[in-house]
Amino acid sequence: MDWTERIGRRISPRDLHIFLAVAEQGSMAKAAARLAVSRPVVSRALSDLEHVLGVPLFNRAPEGVTPTAHGEALLHRARAVFDELRQGVEDLATLTDPNAATLRIGSSPANEAGLVPRVIERLARRYPRMRFIISTGTVASRMDALRERRVDIWLARAHTEDPGPDFQFEPLMHERLLVVTSRASPWTKRPGRNLAGLAQAPWIIAQPEMTPGSPVRQAFAAEGLALPETLIISDSLNFRLSMLQAGQHVTFMPDSAVLLAPPLPWLRVLPITLPRWHLPVVIATLRHRRPTAAAGLFIAEAHAVIREIAAQDPSMLPAPPG
Repeated sequence: MDWTERIGRRISPRDLHIFLAVAEQGSMAKAAARLAVSRPVVSRALSDLEHVLGVPLFNRAPEGVTPTAHGEALLHRARAVFDELRQGVEDLATLTDPNAATLRIGSSPANEAGLVPRVIERLARRYPRMRFIISTGTVASRMDALRERRVDIWLARAHTEDPGPDFQFEPLMHERLLVVTSRASPWTKRPGRNLAGLAQAPWIIAQPEMTPGSPVRQAFAAEGLALPETLIISDSLNFRLSMLQAGQHVTFMPDSAVLLAPPLPWLRVLPITLPRWHLPVVIATLRHRRPTAAAGLFIAEAHAVIREIAAQDPSMLPAPPG
């Protein structure tokens, strides 16, 4: 395929924009309404694009359209094209005035409660009109959002040492899990500094803390204990905190969330030391996509926050590269 004759002069950004709208809306009529053009304009643009490329891009049916295998391939690249254009324009605006920036962040619930708001608070003091869009979800959903360029960065504990071909990880810190309960809980009066005295407690544990090799499993196994039988499994930090207030349950919280979130007068940290996570909390970005200028500001500020809270415990910091 000759780029100049067949592609460079014959595929317009407008046609690609219409193609993206149809793929996202699943309907030519909905895409036309979104773009404020007529349906014949949309239909003609798609026909022209299919003619130039020589392949069908959509399966058409009365209930709507779905991309063909060729359409899916083009969709991935077209998103990248418009994302790079958007990012370039936003970088120019951010370099001129960071207040003009918008940063889209994916985050785990624990970091959404501690590190993310602390970093945004500090940036907002310097750039009060800078915009932040925060989303949470599972690791898989956040990685999909990053791959599809719906977020600029995501921040969470790494689930693997190898980020794969699509992503790159920038380590921020190694979290330590703290054992916490309510000040009204009878478990605040238990003796000792190990988990044996809490074997019969009603626990709430997040799914990642149940995985083999996690500090939770290591800590229980080190004392010859199985995981608690009275157990609720939930990744929601809000749910766990709500349950703790009733005064019966015990759970784990990352030290960064306890140190960086607003203090909760009723929360009690029990004197039990667990090992730090082997895998660090990371900021993940797309490997072949230069982070936006706004993302660079966030990453630098996140490192500054971590250095401050790690001053009393340098083991929180990741090892230097190399």
